[in-house]
Formats: sequence, C-alpha cells, structure tokens
Amino acid sequence: MPALLFYKNPAPLNRDRHKKMKFKSSDNYNFTDDVNSVPLTGIEFFEASRDIPVLFSKDEEGRYSPLALLSLMEKGHRQINEHGNWDESYVPAFVRRYPFAMTDDGTVCFDEASGRFNQKSGERLFDEKGENTETLNTIIQFLNSYNLQYKNTQKYCDACAELELFTPFNVHVQIEKNKPLRLEGLHVLDEKKLAEIPDEKLQQWFRLGWLAWSYAHLHSLGALNRLLKRQEQAG
Repeated sequence: MPALLFYKNPAPLNRDRHKKMKFKSSDNYNFTDDVNSVPLTGIEFFEASRDIPVLFSKDEEGRYSPLALLSLMEKGHRQINEHGNWDESYVPAFVRRYPFAMTDDGTVCFDEASGRFNQKSGERLFDEKGENTETLNTIIQFLNSYNLQYKNTQKYCDACAELELFTPFNVHVQIEKNKPLRLEGLHVLDEKKLAEIPDEKLQQWFRLGWLAWSYAHLHSLGALNRLLKRQEQAG
C-alpha cells in the first residue's frame, strides 16, 4: 500500500462500529501544507506534466518511485490558495484519495483525525442494514483503481532500473539573494538510453503505455520554470 503520508490516526473501516458514521467531502487541501512532493502513478504523468515536474526518488532498498514535485522549497508548496483549494494545476490522486486508503489485502482505512467524519452531517457510508452505500462503493472503486495503478507503476520503475535508464538530477536554484536551494537525491530518465531500448522491449513498452509515460515525464521537466514562477509570485 502506498505510504500514509498525511494520515495522523488511520483506522480500518468497520461496518458495525462505523454504521452510523457520515463522511463530508471537502475541497480543502491544507493537510498537504508541509510537503514539497507527493507520490504519482504513471497514468497521471500526462496531466501532471502540464503543470508539475515528474521526477523519481530512490528508497533505501534501491527501488525507484515517481513523484510530483509541488515546489522548489525544502518544505511546503504553493499549489493551494488562501482558501485551501488546489489552485489550477493538476491534483495528484495520492492527494485526492485522502482521507481514505486501502491496504494490500483490500481493507479500507480512513483518517479518524481528518475532521471529515461525524454522525450528524454528510453522506452515510453504510445503510441501515450495514451494507455499503453508493458513496462508499464509489470510494472503494477509486481506491482499487489507485492501488492497481500504483502496482503497475512499480513494475514500470523496476523495468526502467533494469535497463539502467535512471540518472541523477540535482536541482540548484537561486530563489532569494544569497539563499541557493538544492534539491538532491532526485532522478530522471536518460533520454539517450531511452532511445536505445531494444526493439523487443520497445514493442512491449508501447503496448503497456510505458513509452508514453516516459516521454510525458521528460516533457514535465519543462514545468520546473512554471513552478519557480508560481513560487516567486506567491512570495
């Protein structure tokens, strides 16, 4: 299951214990205030690439994962406005799934500390018989789709690593006078090596959509300038 980055008190959803609980959706994304990047799935590269750089990080086990770089700050970002709404750019699915998540065994979890659950207002997750409501079924469908895309993306990253396509990408920018910022430990695909993928692999990558993902990632690097301008305008 993808990391529970924003969840302060995750708990499994139980049809008996939470039968009367209601969920109130919200467009407020202030819970993302402290992060400068979030995980991304491959199928999102296309939409994200217009506004947000798509880069790769490497974990302690040596596995690569894509991320949406939300800012060139060491902490926080400028993708949300003063009302807490996401401002014009693409909202990653990792952010949209909050306050819900799903474990690898299919258990639906939710963040009890999110402030979006109560017994007075909102949409019910279970009906009087304890069966799933349409609201909950829609949530589960989204979570299942997200987890599937997450696993497909890991396969893609493992394949890229096998072909040694990753290369370090260190960002050095001067946002304020005498305050250079370095974002290190990031990676991108080597475009030259990508063009040299063996023909048998190339056909497979094309069918899986991985070739398109790769070039969407490379296209997204142009969004670094837009990210910097947004940050400068926001002060």
